[in-house]
Amino acid sequence: MKRIFLFVFAFSLTACSSVLPDNSADLSDFIPSEENTEQIICSKEFTFVSDHFDKDCYWTELVRVVDGDTLIIPDDVRVRFIGIDTPETKDPRKPLQKFGPEASGKTKELLSESKRICLLSDPDGDELDKYGRRLAYIFTESGVDVNAELLRTGYAKGYFYFPFTRKEEFRCYAKKAKEEKVGMWE
Repeated sequence: MKRIFLFVFAFSLTACSSVLPDNSADLSDFIPSEENTEQIICSKEFTFVSDHFDKDCYWTELVRVVDGDTLIIPDDVRVRFIGIDTPETKDPRKPLQKFGPEASGKTKELLSESKRICLLSDPDGDELDKYGRRLAYIFTESGVDVNAELLRTGYAKGYFYFPFTRKEEFRCYAKKAKEEKVGMWE
């Protein structure tokens, strides 16, 4: 009886391993590497389509900027910028990171003239991150694309670990800022 049980148990383990899909190859698209970044040609001009902006935009008030890539809107909702990462200034688990205050200051500067902001979700991405923050592209009333501007000026790095539709565009902005040694790349 023990032999039959061991045989069935061993067989089921073998069967399980062959049934499970191998997703490891799919993850490579979302993990940044020097090879992926260097292969991108950034000659294409990217523009934001204004009619899409008007139709899908969620207009809200800005309560405050938490740091370079996070802000708060009414009802204490935290919003995390899609596709970018700035050095930490508020994470209690980490010390103040180099260039964090400058990145936070740049975000505040970009948003200072807007009473309201546009939040735009990404159709290829999640609505919330693992911390429950809303994920969005941020635009000012005058049309400034805050996520892209932080990348272009070197106040943010690209954050390419998750899918989003503007990934190629953002890689180009990040690469160009690094090449031109602007912002944190000086």
